[in-house]
Amino acid sequence: MFRKDFKAKGHTQVKSSDRKKLRQQIQQLYPALNDDILSLIIPTGKGEDFTSCKISLSTGDDILVYSTNKTPWFFVVEDTKSKTERILPTVYLLWKCPDLLPLKFHTHRHVFNKLMNGADLMLPGLILPPGSVIPQTFRHVQRDQLCSICLDDNRYPIGIGQTTMDGDDMYMSGMKGRGIALLHIYQDTLWNFGPRTEGPYEKEQRQYFETDQTKVEENVEPACAEASNAISSLNLDEESALVTNSDEPPTHPESMDEILDTIFFYLCQRKAKSYELPLLASHFYTIMQDCVPGLTLDLKLSSHKKFSKFLQHQQQINSLIAIEETKPGVLAISSFNLTKNEQLDSFRTPSWLKNYLSKASDTAAAAAVATESERSTTKYIFPDIAELWKTNSRVNEILDCSSSTHYLRPDEIRQAVRAYVIRNNLNSEKQVKLDPILSRLFKTKDAPSTSIGWNELNNAVFNAMSPCTEVAFAHLEQPIRINGHIPPIEIECVDRNRKRQTFIRYLDTYQIDLSELCKRIRQGASVSAVINETDETRRTGRIVMAQGNQISFVIRVLKEDYGVPGKFIKEI
Repeated sequence: MFRKDFKAKGHTQVKSSDRKKLRQQIQQLYPALNDDILSLIIPTGKGEDFTSCKISLSTGDDILVYSTNKTPWFFVVEDTKSKTERILPTVYLLWKCPDLLPLKFHTHRHVFNKLMNGADLMLPGLILPPGSVIPQTFRHVQRDQLCSICLDDNRYPIGIGQTTMDGDDMYMSGMKGRGIALLHIYQDTLWNFGPRTEGPYEKEQRQYFETDQTKVEENVEPACAEASNAISSLNLDEESALVTNSDEPPTHPESMDEILDTIFFYLCQRKAKSYELPLLASHFYTIMQDCVPGLTLDLKLSSHKKFSKFLQHQQQINSLIAIEETKPGVLAISSFNLTKNEQLDSFRTPSWLKNYLSKASDTAAAAAVATESERSTTKYIFPDIAELWKTNSRVNEILDCSSSTHYLRPDEIRQAVRAYVIRNNLNSEKQVKLDPILSRLFKTKDAPSTSIGWNELNNAVFNAMSPCTEVAFAHLEQPIRINGHIPPIEIECVDRNRKRQTFIRYLDTYQIDLSELCKRIRQGASVSAVINETDETRRTGRIVMAQGNQISFVIRVLKEDYGVPGKFIKEI
C-alpha cells in the first residue's frame, strides 16, 4: 500500500472533542492499549500536538494519517467490501505495544526484502510451530483478519497485513499460495513519513505462531511438558486430538492435487454410472464442489490451474474419461471408462474424505429432523416496500405539516391537499382556485392564471417533493429508508468472448443471500454461478454471474423461492 511515494496535503490540528471520540474508538478496537500509551498517541491536554494529514496514494486513494509530534501512530482506510472505515496501527504503534493485534505471524529474515519490494507474505514463508500441521492449527484464523508480522524470533512486529483465507483454507491448500496481504511495513513510505527510528528487539518467549486462543496453561504436569511444548500453538477442540499414531494412514490431504484426484476417483467409482452423457465440464465441476460440503476446491492452488487441464490429465494419464468439445469453447465428458481400470479398482476412500462425508451426513441428518418452525425462520421473506414522499417548505403549509421533515404516503398527500382546498374554500366545481401558497408550486412562466384541475394540482405537489422508499425487513426492528425509488432486480444476458453470461444486480438492496442464490442456480440450472465484485458494485451492490442465458430460470427462482413480485424484477 505504501511502497510508492504519496502526496501529503498538510497537517491539521485535531479538535479536543474529536480527540476524545477517536480515543474511545481506538480503545474499543484495541483493548490491549493501556492509558499511558493512549495518552502518548492521542494527547488530550491543551497545546499538545496531535494532527491529521490526508495523503493521496499512487493508486488514487485518499488515506488519513494521525500523528503526534510528527510520529504517525495510526491511519484510516476504507474497507472496499463493507464500505466502512478501518483504523489501522503503524509499526511505530506496534513497537509501543507489540501484542496490540491478537493474531501474529513470524517469517524468516530473508523474506523481508521480498516484502519490501511489494510482495505479499506467502504461506510457505511462515515459521510454524513444532510438529506437523493439522486442521486445528489454523482453526481460529478468519479471512480478512488483521494480523502483525514479525521476523524470526523477534516479538516486535515489522508490519501489518490481513489474511487472504481462513484457517481451513490455509490447511487445505497444503500451506501453499498467498496467505497475508501486506498493508504496511517497516521502511515503506509511511514509516519514512515519521521519525525513521529502528524497531526494538526482544526474543519471543512463546511459540512463533501465536494468538490469544493458542496460549498454554503454565501449570502443566512435568510428564506432559515436552508434549505440550510441541503443540502449544495448536487450538484443539478435544484432548483426544493430542493422541497420534504413526502407524495410522494420513488423516488429511497433502495438496490440492490430491483433493481433486480423490474426489474425482470417488465420483467415478460411486456415481459415474448415473450421469447422463455428454456431461458438461462446468456441471461436473459443480458436482465435485458440492460432493463434500465444507471442503473448498481451488484450482488456482493446484498444478492444473484450470479445470479443462485437470480433465485432460485424467483422460491422458488415467484414461478414465473421454472429453470433447460440444460447441466451440464448451468442453464436455463424452464417456467414462470404468471397466478394467487398475487405478480405479485400487482406489480406496481415504480416512480424511470419510471424515468429511461423515460430518456432512451428520449435518444433513440434523437438518432433516428440524421442525417446520425452525426451517421457516431461515426462509427468506420479501420485505414490505412502501412509496413515501419527503415534505419541504414549499408544501408544508398545504399538507398541514410542521417545519420539520415528514414522510407521507401518496394517499395521505392527496387527502391533505383536498382538506387544504376545502378548508380555504378554493373548490370551484371540478377546478381549484389558486391562492398565493398554491401558486408557489409553479414556476412563474408555467403558473396557471386563476384555477387548475385536481390531477394537475396533485402532480404539482408531488413534483415539489422528493420521493423515497421505506423497506421493512422481517428480521429488522426498524424499516430502512432509501432516497428515490427502489431499483428493481436487474437480470441481463450478455455475450462476451463468444460466451453468454447472465448478470443479476441489486440483490443486496433486497438483502438476498447471494451465496444461497448461486447454489440454487448451480443445482437447478447445472451451470457455474459466482459472486462478482467490480467497480459497478458501488452502484448496484454485488453481482451474481451465471453461465449461459439463465434469465427465465432466475426469474422463476426469484418469484417462487424468494417471493419477489414481478414489478421488482426487470429483464434487460
